[in-house]
Amino acid sequence: MSFPGSKMQIDKLTFPDNSFSLSGTHVLLCNLSSLCFSVPPDWLSEWELNRLQAITEPKQSQFYLSSRGVFRALLGHSLGQSAGELQFVVQQHGKLSLANHNLQFNISHSQNWLAVVTSPYPVGIDIECYSQASRKRSWLALAKRFFTAGEYQYLSSLSDPDLRDKFTRLWTQKEAVLKAHGDGLNAGLDKLDLLSQQHCLDTQTYRLEYCAPQPELQCAVGIQTTDSVIVDYYYILNERLEIQPVQPPYISHLTLRPDSL
Repeated sequence: MSFPGSKMQIDKLTFPDNSFSLSGTHVLLCNLSSLCFSVPPDWLSEWELNRLQAITEPKQSQFYLSSRGVFRALLGHSLGQSAGELQFVVQQHGKLSLANHNLQFNISHSQNWLAVVTSPYPVGIDIECYSQASRKRSWLALAKRFFTAGEYQYLSSLSDPDLRDKFTRLWTQKEAVLKAHGDGLNAGLDKLDLLSQQHCLDTQTYRLEYCAPQPELQCAVGIQTTDSVIVDYYYILNERLEIQPVQPPYISHLTLRPDSL
């Protein structure tokens, strides 16, 4: 099969020494708008190839191919394995897990951005990138439909651009926790109240880390643990195919504990 838009070899990615260790929580951020990778066909599983073939828009097809290549290259680097040898299990609500290793991971994408997180704990990540179209959304209508009554009331007191920023911050944090939980959005965004720092998903405790690593980009990581865990390192992929540490200008933390809402 021929792959669209092949330009750069995925094996040219350069990882820092000792990066993405199995004992820590690490985040990789990639803007793939100007990066177009060639990925060996034997790197992709049958279900990945089927999903690629189902994408009819060329740019979306190339983004999917590049993102799978980066994702597999990262996990292969972390595990010391060939990226093409990695085998995955698709869980009930579509979340992936490794078939032969307990390393936890999650991915998210928004616009041309890709984010991958690895951790020894159940973990979820969500990113949101602003666009001209997103600025026209009815934030309060979405909040009334998906958030708790208290969160909706809080957002109702705000106006743009503060409303947009606070809504997106709540959404990314909620989705990151739901992905760490395993059921994703199927579990319900209203099962978490970030203002009271409570949830009714299960009996687990979730740690949240939120940051804005780039202008117009918000990122949240949810980790299922009672330990005082934070993200050890953030990395970004530059146009020279180097993966370098980056320090977000703003980071906040939150702990969600189980309770009945």
